[in-house]
Amino acid sequence: MKQTILTIITEIEPKKNEQLKGMLAEIRSDLHGNPYIPFSSVTLLHFASFVIADNIGTTSLLIFENNFDGDISDYLDQLLGVAGTGIHQLYQCCKAYQPQQLKAFLTSNVVRPNAYHIGNVGRVARDIDCNCQLREKLQGYLDQLFSRTKPTTLSSVQLRKNIQEFTKNDVDHNLSYQLPPHQTLSEKVMPWVRLVIVGIPALALAVVLSPVVVVLIVILRQKEKTDQAQTNPAPLSHVEALMSTENQITQNHLASITTIKPGKFRLYTLKIVLFAANMLARTSNKGKLSGIPSIHFAHWSIINNNKQLLFLSNFDGSWASYLDDFIDKASPGLTGIWTNTVGFPSTRYLVLDGARDELRFKAFARSMQVPSLVWYSAYPDLTVQNIDKDSAIREDVWTDLSETDTKKWLKLF
Repeated sequence: MKQTILTIITEIEPKKNEQLKGMLAEIRSDLHGNPYIPFSSVTLLHFASFVIADNIGTTSLLIFENNFDGDISDYLDQLLGVAGTGIHQLYQCCKAYQPQQLKAFLTSNVVRPNAYHIGNVGRVARDIDCNCQLREKLQGYLDQLFSRTKPTTLSSVQLRKNIQEFTKNDVDHNLSYQLPPHQTLSEKVMPWVRLVIVGIPALALAVVLSPVVVVLIVILRQKEKTDQAQTNPAPLSHVEALMSTENQITQNHLASITTIKPGKFRLYTLKIVLFAANMLARTSNKGKLSGIPSIHFAHWSIINNNKQLLFLSNFDGSWASYLDDFIDKASPGLTGIWTNTVGFPSTRYLVLDGARDELRFKAFARSMQVPSLVWYSAYPDLTVQNIDKDSAIREDVWTDLSETDTKKWLKLF
């Protein structure tokens, strides 16, 4: 089953802004038992968040992030089936709301990402939970076994047979039956095919139009020389408010809204960079984006009539370690995207410097970060790597393994 990433973005009625924030605060205080959206009942859901973009001089926006299994129609049917009344109460605070056509209203305000990344490709939320339960049961069995028997008395092959016997007799079949592959061969190969189909002609065209490319580079460099980097740090109260919501569980959430630099040149540069980033991200199906192993879901969307760039990310570890990973492992791509937004540190030739200016970049990132008024994770105790390990344990419970592969499998526990 495919995974889908999208946001639903609507304009808020100014007079109902505070009422909406109050309802979101109530949801945040009890993610499972609140009267609006009992998130744990939405079984297709991986992560969700609500963010409000308070745009100066324009209408504020309600941004509803959704990372889920399947297509949008089935997801909205499930969401509205368990939370239709609550969703109605939230969106009656928005402009042009049509209470008799709630699903159509939500669908009409869907914003698809310009670029996105999925850490655990093809692992549906239900299976992630089952895989975790299976691993916990097998670990419990091993703990009991080793309390009675020294590990050295059992060969790896015999230990695996014991685990299989326990799984067969004492574990619910729904937790251990063989799952289909996370991706078909076509799903693995096609991103590379598309990359070649698009990349080779693009390179050839760049060579043919090299004089034009040179002119564009000159224009870019001139704009970079006149760009103004942000110099004032975010107010301490803003940083403290953000930090008060972080590090509550294994994962964290980041919502960032930046203003795109004026002019079509910057806008189209950003769109091209995001298109290229998305092509490359589709080939990343082993839990890492540019070597970063901690991202569950992340996406970039150009919003608000091409005026702003929205970035939403669900990741493992702290905010500081996450940004350090970006700086150390993905600085060119990071710079290529955000250099097209106001206040980003000085950049050369689209991908140089920029995020490498660590202090200024982190100050910029904090300034552009907005509070996650509601944030839900279906598996708050699991990292991307935990999910991969749990999946690997289940995938090979019943497969024929060599002694060497058996030892590798046992090390997953």
